[in-house]
Amino acid sequence: MVSKRFLLAVAGHCGVFLCGLLVWFVTEQGHFATALVLTLCALFLVSLLMRAYPLRPRQRPSVPESTFMSEQSRRRLEALIDQTPSPLLLQEDHGRLIAVNRAARKLFGASSEVPRAMREALLGPTGRIGELKGQLDWAGTRYAVQSAWLDQAALAVLVDITPEVRAAEAHALRDLLRVLNHELMNALTPVASMSRSALDLIEDNTPGSIEQARKALERVVARTEGLVGFVESYRILTRLPPPDLAPVRLTPFIDEIAQEFRARWQARGVALEVDVSGEGDIAMDRVQMRLCLTNLLNNAAEAALDRTEPRVRLSAVATPAGVTAAVEDSGSGVSPELAETIFLPFYTTKATGTGVGLTLARQILQGHGAALSVSSSGILGGAHFSFALPSAS
Repeated sequence: MVSKRFLLAVAGHCGVFLCGLLVWFVTEQGHFATALVLTLCALFLVSLLMRAYPLRPRQRPSVPESTFMSEQSRRRLEALIDQTPSPLLLQEDHGRLIAVNRAARKLFGASSEVPRAMREALLGPTGRIGELKGQLDWAGTRYAVQSAWLDQAALAVLVDITPEVRAAEAHALRDLLRVLNHELMNALTPVASMSRSALDLIEDNTPGSIEQARKALERVVARTEGLVGFVESYRILTRLPPPDLAPVRLTPFIDEIAQEFRARWQARGVALEVDVSGEGDIAMDRVQMRLCLTNLLNNAAEAALDRTEPRVRLSAVATPAGVTAAVEDSGSGVSPELAETIFLPFYTTKATGTGVGLTLARQILQGHGAALSVSSSGILGGAHFSFALPSAS
C-alpha cells in the first residue's frame, strides 16, 4: 500500500511541473505578470517539498576507531624503526635477508634484500642470522649483535660499539705500557748500577775488589734471569691460543686439581676444602682450564698464608645449563678499589710474584666465553673469585 507521504510528494512534483508549463505558456502569450505569479507559486511548492524531504549528506562508510588507531600506531612504528640509528636485519624462513631500516640499507648498499654474496660473507656458510652472536666486524666498524625471534623470522640488531672498543683498547694499552715501564725500570736500573760498580772494582784489581765484583755480577745475573722470566710471562699472555673445547666430566677433573694443590701446599699448612654438587659434562679446554684453576688456587693459598690457619675453598655447582665455580681464601681479601687493578698484567703485591696468574686466568675464561669476577662475599672471609661455564650438551 502506497503511503500518504509518497502521494503528497508526487502531487507536489506534479504541481511544480504544471506551474512550469503554465509559465511557459503565458510567457508566449505576453502575460508576464501572470508568469511571475505562477513562478512564485512554483517556488513556494519547491520550498514545501524541501522542508518535507530535506537533503541529507551522503555518509561515508564508518571506520571503527580501533582500526584507525591501529593504523596510526603502525605508521608511527614504521617511521620510528626507519629512523633508528642501529641497522636492523630480518631473515625469513626461506633465507632471504632484509635490510629493515635506513641504517641497514645504507650499511649494506641494498634497497631491501641484502645481496646473496654479501649475505654469505656476513652470515658464513650456514647463511642463518642465528649465527650472528657476540660481536661482528663489518666495513671497518665493530658491532654488538642482539638477536631475537619474531614469529617465523629472525631479527638482528647491530649496535656500533667501535668508540667503546677503541677507548677500552687505548686504556688497556696505557695500563700495560705503564706496568711494563715500571717493571723494566725496576729491573734495569739496578743492573746498570751494579754492572758499573763491578767494572770499577775489576779495574782496582785487588783480591778484595775482585771478590766484590764477583758478588755484584752474581746479583746482575740474578736480576737478568728475573727479567727473562718477566719477558717469558709476557710472551705467554700474548700467545694464548683459542680454547679447544671438549666435554670434561666435572668431579674427576676437580679431584685432579685438588690432588695437585694438596701435594704442593699441604706441607705449608694450607688446608683445601672441596665442595662439588651436581654432575655433568662441561665444555672446556682441559689444559687451559687446569692452568686457570691452578693459578687461582695458588693465588688463594699465598693470600691465605698471611693469616693463621690458612684455608682455601674450591666449590662447583653443576646444573643442566652449566657449572658455577668459585675459589676463595681466608686471607685479607681484596679492597673495592683494587678489584680491577689486580687483573692488570704484571701487577702484584707479593715480593716474589710475577703478576700474571690472575691476568692469565681471566684471559682463559674470556676465551671460554666466561667472566672472572672478584668479591669479598666468600664464607672464609677473604677474596672470592667466581665464574660460570656452559654445559657440553
